[in-house]
Amino acid sequence: MRKTYDKETNINEMFDFLESQIKHSGEAKIEDTYFYQSHEHKEMYQSIRGYFSESLKNPEVDAACYIIALPDIYKRINIFELIFPMDWVKEDGRLSEPFKQLRPHIQYLALAAAEASGIKFNTKPALSLGLEYWNLEQMKIFWQFTAIRRKNAM
Repeated sequence: MRKTYDKETNINEMFDFLESQIKHSGEAKIEDTYFYQSHEHKEMYQSIRGYFSESLKNPEVDAACYIIALPDIYKRINIFELIFPMDWVKEDGRLSEPFKQLRPHIQYLALAAAEASGIKFNTKPALSLGLEYWNLEQMKIFWQFTAIRRKNAM
């Protein structure tokens, strides 16, 4: 369970982020060119980035926000209980209930994002699983995740 002051800090940072968005609303943003599963995915991603304000400086957090903004994931988790966006995947050393409720293809996306963040699992690597089963849309989501994660390398 997160501490109240941690949540308060995140909420204050979220309001700073929203104020910045309003001030710079006329400027073009790279995020507008990203691949999104749906409009809801885009809206959730932009909102979650505001809550995890570290995402503005840290591509690892930014990419994780992109993944948890997938509607299938976002509807099953409570971002306000998370310290890091991928913390929801594991609970007490095991895969969490929200994770188990996802369709396998989305599970592989979440596992790949968690593995990229250094979370270890006793399974075949998610990238291997994903490459065997992802359809083109899921591959695009993974490619976009990778591009966001590697932003600093470009």
